[in-house]
Amino acid sequence: MIVPNRVHIIPLGYERDRVVEPPLQLNADVVVLLNHDGAADTKPAYHQEVRQKLEGAAPEVVNHTCDIFDLYASLGGIAETITDYRGDEVYVNLATGSKVTAIAGMIACMATGATPYYVRAERYGPETEHPPAEPVSYGVAGIDEMPAYPIKGPAPEHIAILAYLDEQGRASKKEIIEFSEDVNLPFIQTYESDNIKGKYRLLDSHILNALQEREYVEIKEVGRQKYVSLTEEGQNTLRAFNYLADEV
Repeated sequence: MIVPNRVHIIPLGYERDRVVEPPLQLNADVVVLLNHDGAADTKPAYHQEVRQKLEGAAPEVVNHTCDIFDLYASLGGIAETITDYRGDEVYVNLATGSKVTAIAGMIACMATGATPYYVRAERYGPETEHPPAEPVSYGVAGIDEMPAYPIKGPAPEHIAILAYLDEQGRASKKEIIEFSEDVNLPFIQTYESDNIKGKYRLLDSHILNALQEREYVEIKEVGRQKYVSLTEEGQNTLRAFNYLADEV
């Protein structure tokens, strides 16, 4: 019988006790620290102490990086890490990064089924310069599991199309169909006819209508061709859910 690991995903901001105590109290098997990818001088010295304490207590400590002050980068980093541990019991600490990672962590949990939790501090330190040299809070007064109501994320084949458009800059509908056939996307893999009009209808009904409705793409006519390109919203969605393209 395979027993799932208890995996804690913890954005590493300006906290110490609220990072270290939950994995120790809840007997984590794996701790994934989500480090900010900024300059070294923005990372306080006590981060090394945090890593040493965790490495002395948890069987496995993994370090990932992303911009923890960017919503879409944080959402993508957390959600992708959750899927890396699919089949395990995955928990996400909402209290230790930035306000952005708290929002991103909750959305990622709602989209994937992971469990979010919030760590209450015993006391807070004085407000200081940014970045603070000392932790912004001390002690742990309690650990509260948060309710995460499920939401449905984008379909993997939609993300695959967004990734293709991002790579190409823009593409005609014919080029998108050819790409979809090359990588065997689900919406077209069982279509047996060579009727190109039927393929265009499939592309519109299964892909482009939904992407346009969500304002992820825009379609412009250039001469007799229609070209599809990403909007800013589409680019942000791709940043957050790019990992889904691997699941097609």
